[in-house]
Amino acid sequence: MTHGGRRLRFVTWNIHSCIDHRGRYTPERTARVLRLLDPDVVALQEANLAADPADDRLLRALAPILPHWLFAPTHERGCLHRPGEVTGFGNLIASRWPIHPDDPLELSHVNREPRQALRARIDLPEGELHCWAVHLGLSLVERREQGRRLAEALAELREGEPLLVAGDFNEWLPRARSLRLLHRELTRLPARRTFPAGRPLLPLDQIWIRGPLHARSLKAIRDPIVPRISDHLPLVADLALETR
Repeated sequence: MTHGGRRLRFVTWNIHSCIDHRGRYTPERTARVLRLLDPDVVALQEANLAADPADDRLLRALAPILPHWLFAPTHERGCLHRPGEVTGFGNLIASRWPIHPDDPLELSHVNREPRQALRARIDLPEGELHCWAVHLGLSLVERREQGRRLAEALAELREGEPLLVAGDFNEWLPRARSLRLLHRELTRLPARRTFPAGRPLLPLDQIWIRGPLHARSLKAIRDPIVPRISDHLPLVADLALETR
């Protein structure tokens, strides 16, 4: 089935802090892959940005195609591969079009790594697109609670607005209890195996949609360079946004 309106290429990818297979910090290689994919919007997990965005190599390398960005670190951390730096670690949304921030949604679980959903509104020429970037926890108890919080927040949005929720869900079962409530609010695009990048077995990275959005294609990018720069494959969706 074909759909008219805006065509939108969306990428979600856990970029592994831009640390390659040899332990080097190589954000330019990560950005090169993204530029070749030619996305309109990206949701990146495990972004590790400099304290001063003007000094951040990943943002500079993405700027020619994705000049607008939103980053809300879940925590600060030192990085052995970037000596002397204290960086912010979390989710990043970047776009061809201006971005307006909404309050991040707290998803942290006691005694576990801090987590949140980064929430943005993107100014498409046709109107606003809601985009949420998530990276859920490693334990089942975490993910159940995080799925519930996401579903409650989604229920507060007006129906009919175009919405993307994407990221590393750390969940591979198609009807997992942790995601059951999300199925009431969103439509999940078909599973694609994205982890581990060298021999993908698990569909950890997912894209969910709502409103006047339709999937035209969905693929995990199995380029030989990808396992050298991340342990996840990028997931690329070509979407159609119906316009009035």
